[in-house]
Amino acid sequence: MNYIESNLRKDEQVVIRAKISWLTLIAPALSCIIGWVIAFYLKGLELDNMPESMATILGYVAIVIGVLFTLPLVKRILFNLTTHLAVTNKRVIGKVGVLKIDTIDYPIDKVDNVSFKAGFFGNIFKYATVQIGSVSGEKKLINSIGNAQQFKNNVTDAIEKHAEEARRAQAAEIAAAMANK
Repeated sequence: MNYIESNLRKDEQVVIRAKISWLTLIAPALSCIIGWVIAFYLKGLELDNMPESMATILGYVAIVIGVLFTLPLVKRILFNLTTHLAVTNKRVIGKVGVLKIDTIDYPIDKVDNVSFKAGFFGNIFKYATVQIGSVSGEKKLINSIGNAQQFKNNVTDAIEKHAEEARRAQAAEIAAAMANK
């Protein structure tokens, strides 16, 4: 059970989930491959005049270079696995992170706007950063959303549906109050 299911309230249904794009792993994966190629090249260097202690140090440096080039890939994989974002019939809810957790929980009537932007690679690989703003002025950015346009449209539809239901409820209250006079 992920974050969304475990935090649904009574009579709350998920309208749409944001899809995290796995294509964002391409750049860190290429970087990781390049780093390990460099590391194996350094490890394979055998200079005739190199003392054994220097060869050992070069081996450690090679491993450190490989690991350093692997960290961005691991970070991106963890981000993709721990990012959950959804629109329900009552709110926008989500979570990003493992050690440093950032949550989103905006009632649908408190969502001010939703927008998305995609950079060069985002346009090519069809992913974007979604920005959700609340009426309090707080804004949350969620990266690597593969269905950003659809997500934005569903949030806008949920806002309009909630406003229409609120207008109907208010009209019913006014009609009931006028009938009682």
